[in-house]
Amino acid sequence: MEIVLIRHGQPDWGSGVNAYTANPELTELGRIQSEKSSAVFDKSSVDELWVSPLTRAQETHNPFKDRSISKDNHVFEWLKEMEDEEEKALFGKSQEEVMDFFEKRNTQSFEEWIGGNHGQYMEKFRDNIILNLESELKKRNITPLGNEYDRLFELNNSELQKIIIISHAGTMSVLISYFLNMPLYPWTWRKFLPRHAGHTTLKSTEISSGHFFRLKEFNNVSFLNSEEEKTY
Repeated sequence: MEIVLIRHGQPDWGSGVNAYTANPELTELGRIQSEKSSAVFDKSSVDELWVSPLTRAQETHNPFKDRSISKDNHVFEWLKEMEDEEEKALFGKSQEEVMDFFEKRNTQSFEEWIGGNHGQYMEKFRDNIILNLESELKKRNITPLGNEYDRLFELNNSELQKIIIISHAGTMSVLISYFLNMPLYPWTWRKFLPRHAGHTTLKSTEISSGHFFRLKEFNNVSFLNSEEEKTY
């Protein structure tokens, strides 16, 4: 079984002005990235496609939908990006104010981060994703078996062979950490920072006690034609 994680295309955070926007559309480059990202897949080559309801993810999904890449498409609220109260307060502020906020937060020590607002929020964010993810997997006869060493699953009763999930950097950090059974730290999404519209593929391997997922490829943007198109 393969799970392909795709980050949305380049978003227009400024929305044409020097202000931070709550739910941006894609830039023109973001639409190009999404078109080229979808062109890698053949028609009906994917069993299910799951996508965040936010505009940038939905617009990234559009060419996949137009090409009928997936046999079945689902929009899930729990695939939304992180958005704590401090980040919500940034909407409408200048890019300079936004950059200053994130620079200060991203240079905190682990102890400062884990005890602060964002660290506590991220725990809830992670737990909500995992709760809903496992619920959806079980509906498809994909059963978690344990995570003492590897995170193991029972896959033999599921008919799914390939799933695409279009979401966001923060959401993807939770998904990658979950399937690869790694701790989720504040820096996880920066260590595994996905490019816009890039493909990160997890592939299952069977062992005697179940199936585990390994990282088959990370940040594949070979379908983009130039360095200018390869953005974060």
